[in-house]
This record gives sequence, C-alpha cells and structure tokens, in this order.
Amino acid sequence: KMIQKERLSLILEELEKEETLSLKGIIELTGSSRDTARRDIVKLAETNAVDRTYGGISLPHSFNRLDEYLDRAQDLDKEKDQLAKVAALFVKDTKLIFLDVSTTISFIPRHLANNSELFAVTNSLDISDQLIRNSDCKTRILGGNIDRKKRSVVGTKPLMELEDYHFDFAFLSAAGINTNGIYYAYEEDIDYKAKIRAQSDQVVLLIDETKLNLAHNFRVFDFAEVDTLVTNQLLSDELKEIIERKQVQIIYS
Repeated sequence: KMIQKERLSLILEELEKEETLSLKGIIELTGSSRDTARRDIVKLAETNAVDRTYGGISLPHSFNRLDEYLDRAQDLDKEKDQLAKVAALFVKDTKLIFLDVSTTISFIPRHLANNSELFAVTNSLDISDQLIRNSDCKTRILGGNIDRKKRSVVGTKPLMELEDYHFDFAFLSAAGINTNGIYYAYEEDIDYKAKIRAQSDQVVLLIDETKLNLAHNFRVFDFAEVDTLVTNQLLSDELKEIIERKQVQIIYS
C-alpha cells in the first residue's frame, strides 16, 4: 500500500503526460479509496502543484476539461441523491419544472413518484429516461441535435423552444461556485442557462462538495440570479455571507 508521498509523486507524473486527471482516474492509478484520492487532490491543490477542476485536477492554467457524463455519473451517488431528495420537496403543488443536464439533477426523478399533475421538461437523455422510469409526471424532451459526450440535446433549436415555457422551478447544477459567482464549462452554457433563468420563476441550484470554491471556464450567473442553493457541505463564512447578502436561501442536505 502506497504512502501519500508516493501517491502524490505518481499522480504528478501521470498528470504531466495527460494534463488532466479525473477523480476516478486517480483512484485507478493509485489503488486508493475515493476519500483518500480526494485528500490527495486537496494536498496537491494546497501546494499549487495542480488546479482543482470539476471532477478532478489539471496542470496549473491548463484547460479544465469536463469528464465525460457517464464517468461523472458514478461519483458521489449518495450525496447527489440526498441533494436531489431535498430539491424535490420544492416540486409539491407545482405544475411545470425544468431539469437541466447534470448528474446531480438526474437523481431528482427518483423522488417525483405519484405526481401525475406535474409536467417536466429537460434536454437530457438520461433525465428523460429517469422521469419515464421513476415518475408519473408528463415528460417533454427538447428537440435538436444530440451531443454524445454530454448525452443531451444541444444547439439553437432547444434554446428557441424554451421560449414556449414558463417554469415554476428550474433545477440546475454548475461546474463550480466561488465568491465571484457561478461557473459553467462550455461557451454554449452562457446563453442556455440565461434563457432558463429568464423563463423560470424560481431557480434552485444543487452544488455538491466537489464544486465549492471552484472556478471554471465561464462565469454565467451572479448569486442574485439564484433563489435557493442546496449543498451538502457547510459554506465558508465569506461565501455564506456573500450568498446571503444576495438574498439566496441556503439549504444543507
């Protein structure tokens, strides 16, 4: 069994070759547990040897590539399910919701049983499948081209189609949040998330522990544009103060 110094050396050696490593990749590389791999990531980030990214690490200042959707779907299952369970409480007595592409949001349909009056809209292949399997609600998937890696409908057509809806609640996640705001990975997210915000009365943001205090490629939202933040880890005093100043409700799962 490797000691931490050996693991860190191995991780840095692999990172020089690959430029980015996912949490799953680090676990496979070092043969360590998920918790140990996370501690190794924190240690490397503290020394500025790596940049923390959405789901892993990268060489400092390199492009923060997202892991493929199906890889990320396996991480933090229990934590994401608990976040989704809390978020689903908002759905009671609502008629129309939007579920954004996110491995965290994909757990929400499991908590929407016996809700046949609800209409759920998404552009995610996996979330639409989960809605059919686990809920009684009416389901609509937006039309357009399918992105294989994101497993979602993309392009201008679904963006235009959002004009037809006014949602009671939109459930979103993000690539990261910090004291400056809410970040996403892809340029096309800028217009898409803004349109969802414009078409929704309330926006609920689900953020697990790996996305706290993390920037990413595009800052899309200020906290004033979010109504509720659901997270599974206590926020730093500075981040909590900034979010509460913007009158965002914070709920811990």
